[in-house]
Amino acid sequence: MKFSIAIAVIGISVLMLSQPFSAYSQSASRIGHSKDPATLKAGVSFVWLAENDSQGLMFSNSFNHYLGNRLAVGLNLGMLSAKRFDNSKQIYTVQNTFYMGSAEVTFDLMQSESVLFRIGGGPTARHRAEINSSLENVGTQDGSVTHVKTSEAGVVGFIENDFNILKNGVAGGRVGYFHYSKGTPVLSVGMHVGFKF
Repeated sequence: MKFSIAIAVIGISVLMLSQPFSAYSQSASRIGHSKDPATLKAGVSFVWLAENDSQGLMFSNSFNHYLGNRLAVGLNLGMLSAKRFDNSKQIYTVQNTFYMGSAEVTFDLMQSESVLFRIGGGPTARHRAEINSSLENVGTQDGSVTHVKTSEAGVVGFIENDFNILKNGVAGGRVGYFHYSKGTPVLSVGMHVGFKF
């Protein structure tokens, strides 16, 4: 059921994004929105993984396209790397690598000439590769550690803002929370830069 919803959202997003650019430009101009309905951004976030008490960085790229004055759809792809260091053992007891993707719907709560503030959410999925010293984890045992490789689906919710910089540039911040069917949830706080076109 979760995968069918995710596929439906992605299919609708792709259908909307495949429409001619001129059609969206004309509709945007009719409702008074910016002449640049699409945004491409790259970001970096500091992340906390609650279940493993580990921290790290997430690198992401996102594409968003406005369907109207305030509503937009988008895709987000990222990679997360996190670790937990045990001072008593002087080793990393947890090492995580996640490959993540999500389909997003956003709504602008505040719009001005220089600042946008929005909320968003949607379905998300990840492939998780993890090395953990806890024997409670299900995976391949290798001495005192367990290797876990699995995939999970879930949901993401976030708030973010964009500031206009230069002619077509944007920069801003984002706070997001990822919850999955299995494995640790992820809290992220980060910054991004990009451009409108």
